Amino acid sequence: MDKTFNLYLIRHGETYLNRYKKMQGWADSPLTEEGKAIASETGRRLASVKFDRIYTSDSGRTVETAELILQENHYNHDLIINRRKAFRESFFGSFEGEYSEVAFQKVAQDQGYSNREKLFQKHNLEEVMNFIKESDPFHHAENYKEIWGRIDNGLNEIINNGQSDNENILLVTHGVIIRNIISKFSNEFDKEMEIKNSSISVLKYSSNIFKIVSFNQ
Repeated sequence: MDKTFNLYLIRHGETYLNRYKKMQGWADSPLTEEGKAIASETGRRLASVKFDRIYTSDSGRTVETAELILQENHYNHDLIINRRKAFRESFFGSFEGEYSEVAFQKVAQDQGYSNREKLFQKHNLEEVMNFIKESDPFHHAENYKEIWGRIDNGLNEIINNGQSDNENILLVTHGVIIRNIISKFSNEFDKEMEIKNSSISVLKYSSNIFKIVSFNQ
């Protein structure tokens, strides 16, 4: 029998680096008080969902968000949080901690564009991620192949470790990770819109494929 499950993709709550509009990939900062409150609100929205498994990245901001969500849940206070590097945010290399506007202005100019908006108008997500690696003076930033390789490994673990049919699985991760997953399995959504902190996207896995049920809600 084909495995089926519902995957609830949640972006972590607002952090201080989010608030200051700085690049935050493998760098980590705590949730703001507002970030904690919105994460708890997301937990209340999902309070009646009985989760069977919980995954996060290995970053503190996703673990804290997952804990706040579970505190509001009616069923799952004793579930283990599986922390996985596979779901860590994209690494931005020497752009880590830089103002996002400054970093993307450099990436755009390196590709011959005057600003970020024109860069994104002309190029897809995969190309932009490759450009970030090119523009990083150390070339340590992850490109598309590198980041999708580990996302794919993480998703395969979720698929292969299913214990029962029709599971509900919570994955608290990051904006770029969610954008890549949505982009991989659907062309129907505007993947360039901002992934809101503590937003919910739901995917249904059935017949060996993911389908997007809702996005960035």
